[in-house]
Amino acid sequence: MEQIKRQRTNNVNNYDNNKKQKIQAETNGCLSKECVTCFEDLSNELIYEIFELLDFHYVYDAFYSLNTRFHNLIVNSTLPIEVNLSSISKSTFQRFNKDIILPNKHRIHSLHLSNLCLYDDISSPIHIMSDFLHLETLSLNNIELKYLEYLLGTLVSLPCLSSLSIVSADFILNKTPIYYQVVRLPALKYCSLSLKGLSYNELFSPTIDEYSPIEYLIISHDIPIDQLYNLLSYVPKLRRLCVYCVIESSSKYIKTSLPVLPYLTHVSLDLSFISFDVFEQLVIDIFRLVQILHIFIRFNSDQMYTNANRWEQLILSHMPNLRIFDIRHEGCSDDITNDNQAISNTVIDNFSSSFWIKRQWFVAQQYYEKLYKDHTIIYSTDPYRRKYYTLCNQLHQSTCLNSKETHLQSVQHLQIYDEQQTINCKYYFPNVTILTFKEGFSITHNSIVFMLNHVIPLKQLTKLIIKCDHLSLIKLIELLCWTPQIHTLVFESMSLHGVSYNSIQQNQLFQLVSSTNTITNVTFKPRCTLDKLQILVALFSRIQRLTINFHTKDLESCVRFLLEKTNRNTSHLYSLRLLWVDTIWLTRLETLIVSDMFLDDYTLKMMNKDLYLWW
Repeated sequence: MEQIKRQRTNNVNNYDNNKKQKIQAETNGCLSKECVTCFEDLSNELIYEIFELLDFHYVYDAFYSLNTRFHNLIVNSTLPIEVNLSSISKSTFQRFNKDIILPNKHRIHSLHLSNLCLYDDISSPIHIMSDFLHLETLSLNNIELKYLEYLLGTLVSLPCLSSLSIVSADFILNKTPIYYQVVRLPALKYCSLSLKGLSYNELFSPTIDEYSPIEYLIISHDIPIDQLYNLLSYVPKLRRLCVYCVIESSSKYIKTSLPVLPYLTHVSLDLSFISFDVFEQLVIDIFRLVQILHIFIRFNSDQMYTNANRWEQLILSHMPNLRIFDIRHEGCSDDITNDNQAISNTVIDNFSSSFWIKRQWFVAQQYYEKLYKDHTIIYSTDPYRRKYYTLCNQLHQSTCLNSKETHLQSVQHLQIYDEQQTINCKYYFPNVTILTFKEGFSITHNSIVFMLNHVIPLKQLTKLIIKCDHLSLIKLIELLCWTPQIHTLVFESMSLHGVSYNSIQQNQLFQLVSSTNTITNVTFKPRCTLDKLQILVALFSRIQRLTINFHTKDLESCVRFLLEKTNRNTSHLYSLRLLWVDTIWLTRLETLIVSDMFLDDYTLKMMNKDLYLWW
């Protein structure tokens, strides 16, 4: 199978590069007519190979009704189908479900769901999940507990399901039944769980004889250490473990039987809420054979986490196989003066003994200011494997990243606190696709493009997150001119004060970006007025999904503006999420939509103070 995949890849790579670029360029939405036309002279085999590079519902939209040849290629194919219903309108889903999903349940190997409203649809695939006998990968994002409980009971009958990802939409008070159902799945190798809600000390003790075949387990919610012990006792084949938030148990837990995990080699833990003593016991009990350890600690008052001697004793005594030690410790500091110079470097110096040098485990320190308080980051540098990097002021330059490592290959998400640090940055991040401007970031007279271009490849960015108030709209537009692949834009904080909708439309750069950008997913969390909304919609005229926070007094007029059929800038919009609204607006918007006949077929739903509209 792998040989066949490699051969297909070679065939595509050998194909005319200009046509291939046209095909792969349309990853954010529908295929262009020009792109579709270039398929006409290709062989059936090569067309199938290219189809595998695209989301299947894009293939369906572009080719299913194009002509008889392409219709038959899709209908008569025996190739496995990967279904991603995360970005799809309601009308398109209904056609796709009727034409592709229902007739081809035996061909579907992968299914991804994330639309909260889709689970309510009577024709949703979740209602016939037991029929997908060849399903290997299932991703359930933003799913309510009532649907999750029903689904997990049916998944036991799927013999090929080897990968399961779950992100809950509502709060789950008792997670034990979820764990119980997951460990019963007969073929599961990969499992990722992110279940909202506080975890209580309910012991997980399922009464089953067989054990789970899970090899890769990710827990992205808080879990008490006693529950973690119990859960791990049912996954003896576990090789990789990632737990984002381990918390201490409120009552004394007596371990009656310790899990035996002879294959566990990779561990990643967030230890922000447990003491070093508790973590040390966890290592002694379970992690003795671990080879790669990633640790994250944020604002934990236990100073032992920055005690190099304590770490050295633990590793020498109980972790003989450890090859990679990767630590990131974030906390407040009183050791930084007004001119941002460190008074003491004792912590870093302690990580410079022969024990650390021999293993090439080097540690560096950074600082940043947030809410008038100095914060420090102590982190491992060599070998650097973290997927994100925070660019802020450096301390202890002699211990920072080796000069030879000017290209940080592993980093995919770059966070920038300060304009000056970007200008002075000596490193290059060739694989960054996500960029975040943090709270203190601002641009003065410098060109934002010139400043960033020597740090990251702008043309491959796909997501931009703005958490600062001092980035002007003009600077943002300038950046968007050079980032054609961005499809998701998140405004955590952004001031549009003083920007007029009528005046900004006359700006030539605004007009250029409006006609060329391919941003389809926008989140705007600050309070938004109708004037600001008009600016956003005019700038991102291909928007499909919008998450936004309106003033109550503007809510009705803004929704009316978005749903108005004569508004050409919202012609692609099909999903709207209104943040922090009163439940009364569920009825009000229902009345508005019906009375003004804005939509014919839609779903309107409240969840956790947010109102969802899908059509």
